[in-house]
Amino acid sequence: MRDRIGDIRGRGAELVVIGNGAPHFAAAFREEMALDCPLLVDPELQAYRAAGLRRGRVELLSPRLPWNALRALRQGFRQRGVQGDPWQLGGVLVVRPDGALTYRQISREAGDHAPVDTVVAALAPDAAVLAEETAAEAPWPWLGRALAMLVDPTIVLSFDRTGFAIHALAFRPEDLDVDLSGRRCLVTGANSGIGFETALALADLGAEVGLLCRSRERGEAAAARVREETGNRRVRLEVLDVSSLAAVREVGTRLAAGAVDVLVHNAGTLPERRVETADGLELTLATHVVGPHLLTRLLRPALERSPDGRVVWVSSGGMYTRRLELADPCWTARPYDGVVAYAETKRAQVVLAELWAERLRATRVVVNAMHPGWADTPAVRTSLPRFHRLTRAILRTPAEGADTVVWLAAAPGARAWSGCFFFDRIPRRTHLVPFTREREDARRGLWALCEAWAERGVPGEARP
Repeated sequence: MRDRIGDIRGRGAELVVIGNGAPHFAAAFREEMALDCPLLVDPELQAYRAAGLRRGRVELLSPRLPWNALRALRQGFRQRGVQGDPWQLGGVLVVRPDGALTYRQISREAGDHAPVDTVVAALAPDAAVLAEETAAEAPWPWLGRALAMLVDPTIVLSFDRTGFAIHALAFRPEDLDVDLSGRRCLVTGANSGIGFETALALADLGAEVGLLCRSRERGEAAAARVREETGNRRVRLEVLDVSSLAAVREVGTRLAAGAVDVLVHNAGTLPERRVETADGLELTLATHVVGPHLLTRLLRPALERSPDGRVVWVSSGGMYTRRLELADPCWTARPYDGVVAYAETKRAQVVLAELWAERLRATRVVVNAMHPGWADTPAVRTSLPRFHRLTRAILRTPAEGADTVVWLAAAPGARAWSGCFFFDRIPRRTHLVPFTREREDARRGLWALCEAWAERGVPGEARP
């Protein structure tokens, strides 16, 4: 369009280019491209969201990307340095002075550009104003649901990257076409893996995001990276070791004084040997169950003040192999097995999510659990090295593992469920085999134990 500025101005219009990098980068771009038109920067991506433009790794990594890149090279354009949000796609709008649209093109992949002649034609005085579009449903959701019926029973082809690609065919892109400006989201264990990708996606949707991390150094690096990749400056670190009840109590009490709209329980651990915390709890139990339970208690008033409060528990598909264990949850009598301890606490998380949903049913807060499938995260690489070596070629990316977390935290339609267990945006069964089912008294026993553990050293603290 740079070469057609004369035609554009001849029709009484102006070409305005909007990028999401820094001003100095835009200045270099203007000079390199010899642009003689207004060039604006939008690092917060507000104009992109208002225009409904797409963002995502899947879109950018389209199979047609090599052809689009070759076409650009033939036309003399080469990719230089990238700044701003590398995953944000563009588009073209033709807007009349009265705000009416006569043309809109939304790029669906990198290199998907609007035909210049079509853009210029939309500048004609008699160009028709666009009507609201009602698109017919594409065949992909039906194909995705049909293929899912074949792969889901295999587990492997469901939990791996193949399963995500199949399930994603049925995803509704508009579910995450939302603006979370004005909402505050807290994510535990957000310095890497699924927690980091969750924080990144929520910040990209405009939310204020608190990264609750045990390590200040890794947490600050992660927060800086989220700010850089999304342009969202409302990203903050809260140093928190979820396994320490004293730390949870201090941070949770302080955070509860402000707004909290979304709480994501993602922090996880899988130690080789039994570790006992200062509270006398086994480390995995403290990190996955007791600490998050106490944090939910403390943040409950803030969540209830939100018009759209949500709590998401990040569990694991490994919980399908275990039943709820209350006889020796701290592993004081049994020989310690870290993998089993992990799976048992992940089962407990699913039950706790259901119990919290029951207690918050009369409020506007929804509570759900999910499992991300098999994702290639730092925790998997370090804690399950043999599993990682065998499966790394088929593991999901951390962003794919985080997709359902983000959907549960942000999608308007996700409010329709509370107390459910999700996988790839679909409610799933919590038991695959009968021996893992717990009795009602065991469920109530878990709640009683969590309450007792959470109140250690806090006489007189009110129960939720």
